Amino acid sequence: MSNTDTTSTEEESSAETPSGDKRLEFADAVELPTDKDTVWDLISDPEVLSSCVPGAEEIDRRSERVYDVHISRGVSHLTVSLEGEMELVEMNEPDWVVASGVAHDTKTGTDFDILAAMEMTEGDDETTILSYSAEVGFSGGVSSLGPGLLRPIVKRDVEAYFENVRARVEADE
Repeated sequence: MSNTDTTSTEEESSAETPSGDKRLEFADAVELPTDKDTVWDLISDPEVLSSCVPGAEEIDRRSERVYDVHISRGVSHLTVSLEGEMELVEMNEPDWVVASGVAHDTKTGTDFDILAAMEMTEGDDETTILSYSAEVGFSGGVSSLGPGLLRPIVKRDVEAYFENVRARVEADE
């Protein structure tokens, strides 16, 4: 995502919990050339999610608020194959959503937990500003790589997701 395509100040931080789990935090915003309802439809559609989430092999909607996810990603010299679920724990369609997820990779014994929030606000000229924040926790095999190595990988995937959403919006116009 280039700075000309985003609005907001990008925020990042790392932390370690008392249990030794590592945490990465991200926040930013992207301006999309469409209305809030269209953005909502895109970010809640499993087919669109599968095409926009980097490494997504399959995303299935189990219920209105719960999705099963299968994602494979290269992390340094490792490949993690994550299986888990995401739940939309709070939402006010089409204005905002808070999602919580867990995933596990059996090969590396890595657990990930994610808490993410997205807010859609109307911008100028029939655009929507999609602001997001995410906290990614991880423990197990991948945690030995440390936040310094994982941060750019996760950040690249977060940015790729929002660029993929932008491309989808622009293709549908």
